[in-house]
Amino acid sequence: EGRANKEGSGSETDELIAKNNELSLKAEKAEQLEKATQTYQDLQKKLEKEIREGQVKITEMKNRLTMTMVDKIIFPSGSTEISKEGQKVLDKVISILKDVKDKRIQVEGHTDNVKIVSDLKKRFPTNWELSTARATEVVRYLQEAGGINPTILSATGYGEYQPVAPNDTDEGKHANRRIEIVLLPPLK
Repeated sequence: EGRANKEGSGSETDELIAKNNELSLKAEKAEQLEKATQTYQDLQKKLEKEIREGQVKITEMKNRLTMTMVDKIIFPSGSTEISKEGQKVLDKVISILKDVKDKRIQVEGHTDNVKIVSDLKKRFPTNWELSTARATEVVRYLQEAGGINPTILSATGYGEYQPVAPNDTDEGKHANRRIEIVLLPPLK
């Protein structure tokens, strides 16, 4: 009889442990959400001027925080070398990102749909190469100048294939030429 009692209390204990685990998981998720939101707020503050001038946009959805930068704030036209102004902006970003834990940082390059002409064509036959080269430059800067852990960095080129606006106006093309720095959950 005594044994049956013990078993009963054992399953209650298991239940309590399970509930406790569930609660701590929920708390952890909420904390992660809060952390991301803190990063979002810090970036908003740090890049206030660039956001006001329409050069940077920050969005946060579920587990994805995205900083969208118009390409000309980072790169001179037709170049893959980061400009002085671009370095200043990226330094502000680095000052926040270096404290970010439990995220990976993906840098995405995007172009408009204009074919590459001129001398650039030798190095970048298509927009694929150009978008990837620009993303790679930003990743290298984050690592080399910012000391960000390279194991959480990646560079991705999307070419012209993920436009955010129609390419039939200058404004649209301008919006499509962009670099996005995306904070994502780590790959399991």
